[in-house]
Amino acid sequence: MLQAIRDKTTGWIAYVIVFLICVPFALWGVNSYLGGGEVTPPATVDGQAISQQNFDTAYANYRRQLERAFGGSIPDYFAGEGVLKEQVLTQLVEQSALSQYAEKKYYRIGDVDLNKLIRSVEAFQTDGIFNPSIYQSQVASLGYSTAGFEQEFRRSQSIEQLQAGLNSTAFSVNSTDKQLSSLQNQTRKVRVLSRPAQNNKIQISQPEIEQYFEENKLNFMTPERLKIDYIELSLDGIKASLNVTDAELSDRYEQSKSAYTTPEYRAASHILLKVNAESSDEESELIRQKLISIRYQISQGGTFSEVAKLSSEDPGSAENGGSLGDIELGMMVKPFEDALFEMTVGDLSQPVRTSFGWHLIQLDEINGGEIRAFKDVKVDLLDEIRTELAESKIFDLSESLANLAYEQSDSLMPAAEALGFPLQTSDWFDVRSGQGIASEAKVRNVAFSDEVLLQELNSEAIELSNNRVVFLRVNKHQSATQKDVAEVTDQIDSIIRQTKGRNESQEVGKQVLTALSSGQSLEDIAGDWGAAIVDNGFVSRDSRDLDNELLRLAFSMDKPDSFKRFDGFSHPDGRYSIVELSAILSNGSDQDATKAKALIASRSAADFQSIVKLLADRSEVVRAIVQDSQ
Repeated sequence: MLQAIRDKTTGWIAYVIVFLICVPFALWGVNSYLGGGEVTPPATVDGQAISQQNFDTAYANYRRQLERAFGGSIPDYFAGEGVLKEQVLTQLVEQSALSQYAEKKYYRIGDVDLNKLIRSVEAFQTDGIFNPSIYQSQVASLGYSTAGFEQEFRRSQSIEQLQAGLNSTAFSVNSTDKQLSSLQNQTRKVRVLSRPAQNNKIQISQPEIEQYFEENKLNFMTPERLKIDYIELSLDGIKASLNVTDAELSDRYEQSKSAYTTPEYRAASHILLKVNAESSDEESELIRQKLISIRYQISQGGTFSEVAKLSSEDPGSAENGGSLGDIELGMMVKPFEDALFEMTVGDLSQPVRTSFGWHLIQLDEINGGEIRAFKDVKVDLLDEIRTELAESKIFDLSESLANLAYEQSDSLMPAAEALGFPLQTSDWFDVRSGQGIASEAKVRNVAFSDEVLLQELNSEAIELSNNRVVFLRVNKHQSATQKDVAEVTDQIDSIIRQTKGRNESQEVGKQVLTALSSGQSLEDIAGDWGAAIVDNGFVSRDSRDLDNELLRLAFSMDKPDSFKRFDGFSHPDGRYSIVELSAILSNGSDQDATKAKALIASRSAADFQSIVKLLADRSEVVRAIVQDSQ
């Protein structure tokens, strides 16, 4: 489609389109092409903006990862939306600082290598072969155009080059290795007692709910929403409407036969008699006459391969009876090739002169060269012609729509009626999510831009994945409104209950830890709680028999002397666990090669993270305020 734009752009509209394309291409790449109105970026790093679209895509992907991790929905106690957004923005800031550093240090990946890497990704393949359709759909599902994805992939590969360089220079010291090995192989004897959350026993009054609501009203707002009118052009839709005659298909087939012809290979053998560059014409003629005699010997019943072994001066083929294997056009010098491709199977050529000397050629076999039948390629030809016509037509229609939408900027109806396109209306959507056409992040960003929302103008062309172009304007607008307390009573009840439950568990836990330090046993506490003690025995740092949080706690506790050590952990869901540490075994051992490599890898990873933090700290970062929105 973009090629069609370049080919067809003429007149005053050409300068407008070229300006609109060139500026975002130069600053942000293809992914920002016709991306909508200007918005304040969430952050800039050393003057380089992190776009709202990239932030929205990263945040949506982060939320999806969390939802998968928690079985479909993120628990209320996990974190507020503002916290999650800050985490995502911090990561994007670090990535931007690192990417700029890699660029300054000339870490690059070329187009050929980039293409190979993308084609090697299993998620983009069918039966081990790269599938362009799957590639485009997978990329679109992540919120990227293919150009935007490739730009991001290129950036990540340059960072990987930087990280690989750091990894290759990492090293370790033997004495430190032994000390770390001892710590790494250490085991600790642990028992755990857990008290279930008591949230359901907590009583929440209506005044408490109302007070929480009054203090946190901004967290209980209906999001600003829109409905839009839009006109959508799609390459597939235009292709389906085009008629192509059998005559046109037949003409294209005749013009494109070479594309449907398999390469022809000719298996050949030869006998070479060399001619020196300094040889005279008489000397060359004597060699040619010798080759004629050899030809006569073969024509009288001699075996070509046997004669070649005895007579040929080509060391590469003589021992194989003169066989050269399969030869395709372009592989041999022209005089040899011209003679070979005029022969039929079994023919024996006259002497052929090349820069190497005189050749006697025998054509052994012909393979390939078959032309696919018209009926077998008719569907491909039909799609090829329709695509060419549709690419041309979609540009013309897009240009016409752009002019009409600009000239009558207060409505899309005149443009729709003039060109015979249906004017469609979306369902309600907010800036973060929507259905149908509003599932496209570009559409949402443009719809909420100042130009479309506040100035009430028609949008410019929005190019989407799968060769689609959309024009839109606001149909209805709902500002963010305050929810009524009755709507969110259950939600607030859950929040207060979880908060009080955690606080109550922590208070009970502190009292228990005091009692344990005064001489009470874990068995006494288990009896009071009506819970069972879990004896994990000696656990290692990579044990899977213990929750990660409790495992980290156990290995952070001081070494027990004559007394056992106790510590507690408050889980996000309100549970409280007591960890008893009674013994430590330091299992020092020599590092094997695998563990040594793992240690070096962990060190280089830590060094890399330190570099990332350092680069981000040294960068001039301007961040926008990120707020919760519900």
